Amino acid sequence: MILGNSRNVSAPVAPFSPPVGAERVIAHRGFSGRYPENTRSAFDAAWNSGARVLETDVQVTADGVAIAFHDARLDRLTDLEGTPADYSFAELQRAVVRGPEGTVGGIMQMADLLGSFPNAQFIVDLKDERAIEPLAKAIVTTNSAPRVCVTHAWDAWLEGVREIVGPELQRGLGWETMAALVNAARRGVAPDPAIRVGNYAHIGWQIAGIKQAADQQFFRRYVDMAHDLGVAVRVWTINSPRQMARLFDDGADAIFTDHVDVGLRVVAEKFGL
Repeated sequence: MILGNSRNVSAPVAPFSPPVGAERVIAHRGFSGRYPENTRSAFDAAWNSGARVLETDVQVTADGVAIAFHDARLDRLTDLEGTPADYSFAELQRAVVRGPEGTVGGIMQMADLLGSFPNAQFIVDLKDERAIEPLAKAIVTTNSAPRVCVTHAWDAWLEGVREIVGPELQRGLGWETMAALVNAARRGVAPDPAIRVGNYAHIGWQIAGIKQAADQQFFRRYVDMAHDLGVAVRVWTINSPRQMARLFDDGADAIFTDHVDVGLRVVAEKFGL
């Protein structure tokens, strides 16, 4: 019931340490509040601002290349139509990614992104089952498994990446195990220890009108249960300094934000850097 259609977890959960210092701030698709999301300029700006954890998303092209791109379709962000899988990577290199205030950028290969920031930690949202093998190849090619966390997908997909890459790969709880933790926190019943298949639990502020981290009582219970399991809690996507401060007060280990400068300022005030 917990793992749904997932196969059994194939390896011990990789060792990890709770986020500290600048690791408490996760650059959501890079510095996406100012630059076109998931582009080199957004990641360069995030890193240069002091962020040390970069979040991205993976889609796959027609020729099997893992790319850093969030949407299932290209229309919202680029001058192309259709899906990433409708184009080869060479064709997607001609795409113009639109950002805030008229900024533009290009689509990156995942291997290029991982290799360009050898000292960064990465959180990768696995958006398409077809991207499992291409993503795993990019991680292996760049020898980046210990600093990559795959997440935001079905448990079977996440475990599929880890089976190829190896046990050093970090992973978050998948949709099934995450739902089990949320359900336990809602009910006030201790979760089954078997759901501890990853090192991180992610949760939103509010999803489809339903309060998640915004519900302070629920969130505190959720954090306590996650920490009892040995799982760190990361909240997405928070751009308000007031909300950031409240979440850290309530035990959040890290927050995703489009504005890394704001997040780093809050962390410096609360914890020092």
